[in-house]
Amino acid sequence: MPGDNDQGYSETRQERREKKRQAQKNRMTHHGKSIALIYRQSVEKRAGKKGK
Repeated sequence: MPGDNDQGYSETRQERREKKRQAQKNRMTHHGKSIALIYRQSVEKRAGKKGK
């Protein structure tokens, strides 16, 4: 059933928020890289999205 976890109850909003926050933290891969590299990657990413 959607929304149920392995304990048999629906997740609370707080639990979903915490899980989402943890997923966002796990996606952050810039730790240990230089600021210039992070900036360049973000600019390239933004430029790639335009794609007209």
